Amino acid sequence: METTVVTFKVNGSFAEWVAIFDSDEANKRHAEYKIKPLFRGQSKDDPQKVIVIHQHEEGMLEKFLIGNSDWISTHNVDMNSLEQSAWKGE
Repeated sequence: METTVVTFKVNGSFAEWVAIFDSDEANKRHAEYKIKPLFRGQSKDDPQKVIVIHQHEEGMLEKFLIGNSDWISTHNVDMNSLEQSAWKGE
């Protein structure tokens, strides 16, 4: 398993983005790629900056982002601000 930390900016409010991220539709899309969201939060210093931590099989987050880019872009996510790092545990 791989744990991925993703940060990005939203163009709307955090509450609007959370409503989409926590939706049944998002849960279904995550499940299709066997992605388990562990944490999502908002920066204390910048209310437009979001962090999401996921666990998944290696490469699945990238496949999810490619396969769902049109859907994600309709949710006020600034894809140009997206940064991610991958972590492995023992």
